[in-house]
Amino acid sequence: MISDWGPLEFAIIGAVLLALLLAVGWYLSYTAVRIDRLHHRVIGTAAALDAQLVRRAEAALEVAYVAGIDPASATLLAAASAQALDHDEPWSQERLDAESQLTEVIRLTESPTGEHLVEVAELLTRLQGAGERVKLARRFHNEAVSETRQVRGHRLVRALRLAGSARVPLPINFDDDWPREA
Repeated sequence: MISDWGPLEFAIIGAVLLALLLAVGWYLSYTAVRIDRLHHRVIGTAAALDAQLVRRAEAALEVAYVAGIDPASATLLAAASAQALDHDEPWSQERLDAESQLTEVIRLTESPTGEHLVEVAELLTRLQGAGERVKLARRFHNEAVSETRQVRGHRLVRALRLAGSARVPLPINFDDDWPREA
């Protein structure tokens, strides 16, 4: 039957195979680029989360030193903030524990009463804003990690090693619940 084919039939079959190969090549290239973009997104969200955590720790230090809260709370807040700021490794378990501890100390710190209430309110508002931004940044990061891991989990991606040598990103989990206002 194939022996009955003329040059036109072979040309059509060749064109179909070529189109199929081009489509598969395009899909693989598109997927590899998408994985690369997702990894860059994870790096960006991790950097944003790191910056927000530093801002939160600095705001907590400022509240501890300036806001006029009771001395015991100020000492705990300053110590937890300093511990959160004093980590060289970006996402070690010690750092995540320190961030959770800072969150817990912030939750337990009561608002001061007395003079300079306007300045104190500004500092507390700044600290609360920093806490909310930390929650958002962590959520964005973990969503980016989840999406990246989902794409990397496809059989074809794993079989063809389209992710290259990039590490599988991990979610960042620590306690960042901000106290709810009464």
